[in-house]
Amino acid sequence: MSELEVENLTKVFGEKQIFSSLSFSVDKGQKVAIKGESGRGKTTLLRILAGIVAPDMGEIRYGYTLFNAHTAKSIRSKMAYLPQGIEFIAKDGNELCEMLFVDKAKVSKSLDALLLNTSILEQPFSELSGGEKQRMLTSIILGLSRPILLLDEPTSALDANSTKRLIELIWTLPDITLISTSHNPIWEKHCDKVISL
Repeated sequence: MSELEVENLTKVFGEKQIFSSLSFSVDKGQKVAIKGESGRGKTTLLRILAGIVAPDMGEIRYGYTLFNAHTAKSIRSKMAYLPQGIEFIAKDGNELCEMLFVDKAKVSKSLDALLLNTSILEQPFSELSGGEKQRMLTSIILGLSRPILLLDEPTSALDANSTKRLIELIWTLPDITLISTSHNPIWEKHCDKVISL
């Protein structure tokens, strides 16, 4: 059974058509990359799938459930979305974990897999490098244990070794359905499906 069905999705900003009649499906447990040149709508598509932006036309179904205003809360409880360049009210990882009610034991396990010490959760976000922050936030998102993971350019601040570690970590989670945007050919190569915009 498909975890996600997208049918005839269309999005327009002003006079610019971002994409039109876009249809695809994602099976449970699949790892999917959305690729395309800058401005082609990768992030917009991910935000539509997360219910943050509304499409102009088309339907999205999670399982047999149509994603709309009435079902959004229930569907969002099954997904974790990590955008690029996000700014949190929390001052550090520990505070963010408390705000999201995240299991810190799971976060610690992911941090270790991504070559970070648990003590990094105590460091202010402002003191972290881009790569450290990206790996820590991904670890926290994984700690939510949601079956659907939406990641916007998850390797944008990572070097080759950190990217390899992240792939190894996420690909050992067969029950997680991953939908990500990517410019990284190594990431795309490991995905079960690549959607080109």
